[in-house]
Amino acid sequence: MRVLHYVDENNLTWRESWIALLLKLTELGVDNRALCRGGGTLAARLREGGIETAEYRPLFPSAPALCRGAAKRFDEAAPDIIHTRLSSAAAIGGLWGRRGNIPVVSTVDKHAKIKYYRNADMILPCSEAVARHMEAQGFPPERSRVVYNPIDARFYKRDERARREMRAKNSAGEGDVVIAAGGRFDDGKGFGALIEGYALFLKGTGRGAGTKLWLIGDGPLRAEMEGAVSRLGAAGSVLFSGYVDDVREWLWGADVFVSPSERPEGFSVMLLEAMACGLPAIATNIGGSPEIVTEGANGLLYEPGDASALAERFARIFSLRAKLPQLRAEAERSAAQFGLDAVAERTIDIYEHLLSRKNKR
Repeated sequence: MRVLHYVDENNLTWRESWIALLLKLTELGVDNRALCRGGGTLAARLREGGIETAEYRPLFPSAPALCRGAAKRFDEAAPDIIHTRLSSAAAIGGLWGRRGNIPVVSTVDKHAKIKYYRNADMILPCSEAVARHMEAQGFPPERSRVVYNPIDARFYKRDERARREMRAKNSAGEGDVVIAAGGRFDDGKGFGALIEGYALFLKGTGRGAGTKLWLIGDGPLRAEMEGAVSRLGAAGSVLFSGYVDDVREWLWGADVFVSPSERPEGFSVMLLEAMACGLPAIATNIGGSPEIVTEGANGLLYEPGDASALAERFARIFSLRAKLPQLRAEAERSAAQFGLDAVAERTIDIYEHLLSRKNKR
């Protein structure tokens, strides 16, 4: 079975988890090829992993019928299945896959618009929340199968030496509770409320010397966030890492992870990565996050944008410092439930189902 994996991007924050899944599919007998945009890190990393990769940049991604270059790449790859990720790839792959009589599977990893997925033979929402969202828009439930984003737990297992070095490098004392959050600093990601909530926590408890906040990543709102940190008097406790290619050492150095998104996340890969690194999580109770975080067991939940509630959650975590090893173990167990083996096997079952259906036509 040959599968062409198409993503209309050249850099991905969830690159490593996706490539790990492709390699597991290869291990299970799938002949994987990839198609992505050139000019970034993705194509080189795919090839480094041994995956044959072609590059294509559509001139008019919003007009799939004009993307004839995609049809040419599909013909050259001669796949049995096209598997798309992200909306523009779903629209382009869906149209040209249907015209070429190639079954198209589309992973839906956010609360997307149905118009991009109408030509998909099967969609794979990354959470029950996303599945409900697509069904509410009218996508037929019989053409939908939930497949969670996978995690290679072994890749994220905490390296204690790296943890000590990262904390020493960034002036985090042995008794400090380091809170980490990361992603693209952009609208809807909730970093403004996170900074406000952390500042309220510091002001309300006077425990600033006992905590640090590491903000991992970059984005258009970074300058605004830095200004908020300074204005709220939290500069001495907040560190901006800048862009990080491998987030693991930062997560290993931390004690708690915050996922503050104010828009529903489909199924946050970074949240899953953090929990696989042994970090209990504080997350907003929207999207797929409540399918990962269990209140009081492996983390805490709060309402999006509620800085006061977040400050209270920080205070609770700080008071539970003695229980962090127990919470850490539960976070690791929770992440392991979304392992590569189970996700890869479920994906192959869906491929085989579509091919058998095609052969019966």
